[in-house]
This record gives sequence, C-alpha cells and structure tokens, in this order.
Amino acid sequence: MRKWALVSIFLTGALLLGGVGCGPKMASPETLSQLEEAKMAVQRAKDKKSQLEKEIPTLEASLKQMQEKLARLEHERDSLRAWLDLLEKGY
Repeated sequence: MRKWALVSIFLTGALLLGGVGCGPKMASPETLSQLEEAKMAVQRAKDKKSQLEKEIPTLEASLKQMQEKLARLEHERDSLRAWLDLLEKGY
C-alpha cells in the first residue's frame, strides 16, 4: 500500500508541474505592439481600397470619353490621309 501512495504522490506532483508549463500565457508588450501595428495597417489598406473603389466609376467614364475621342481622331486622320492621297494623284 505504501508503494501505491508514493506512486500517487509522484504522479500528482508530475501533473502539477507539467500543468504549470501548459497554462495560458500573456503576450509580451512587443507582441501586442506588433499586433496593434498590423491591425492599423489592415485598416489603412481597407480605407485605401474603399477610396480606390470610389474612383472607379469616374475613371471608367474618363476612359470611355478618351476612347471615343481616339476613335474620332483616327477617323479624321484616315479621312485626311484619303484626301491627301487624292491630291497627290492630281485629282
């Protein structure tokens, strides 16, 4: 019986000592600071994304206007080239 008591005491001590190392740990101030910096960076990125998304319709409208102007200028160029060819041929 004495043998089982010693084993029991040994196991209880081992569990208590082992349990101490497995408990929850507090984050270091450095880790908390890094986490806060990361959260702020994420928020800045979200804000920038939102800002850029708001610019999309304006930029798309501007692109459409520029494409239309390009088409008009290409048409004008082609028309002038055709007139120039006619004049060079003596017509």
